[in-house]
Amino acid sequence: MKQKPPHGLWLIIITFFVGFFLAAIPMGRFEIARPDWVGMLIIFWVLVLPERFGIFVSFGVGILFDTLAGTTLGLYAFVYSGLAYTVLLLHARLRMYPLGQQAMVVFLILGVTHIVAQWLKVWLMSVVSGELHIWPALTSAVVWPWVYGLLRTLQIKFRVQ
Repeated sequence: MKQKPPHGLWLIIITFFVGFFLAAIPMGRFEIARPDWVGMLIIFWVLVLPERFGIFVSFGVGILFDTLAGTTLGLYAFVYSGLAYTVLLLHARLRMYPLGQQAMVVFLILGVTHIVAQWLKVWLMSVVSGELHIWPALTSAVVWPWVYGLLRTLQIKFRVQ
């Protein structure tokens, strides 16, 4: 069977540009509760286009995020690859959940992702922080229905395949 040519992949690049921009904006004292914009974008695109957006693309996104965050090169590449793998395992089931249940799964997946990222920061960079890593996962779960709705509308409008 002939594979469909990619259509509208520029939208994925633009969404990640916006996600990196939102991840870089200083938030002052609310920095601890910043949603994981890049993680949510990875979850969405793996969920919607698992045949086009997977572990290797997430690895590349993680390398770019490592340079943005100033962490050890490969830390977020490993973490986001694991995130994509987890979503790939669950994507058939996760697509059938209503948005409220999807938000709970996003909370759990991103919570584990942030804990693993913190463990790797402690192990690789000797950085110990007293942050509660539940806040970014919680705020991501709260905004997930709006992010999903906006991205799904854009994906349908621009026929991203």
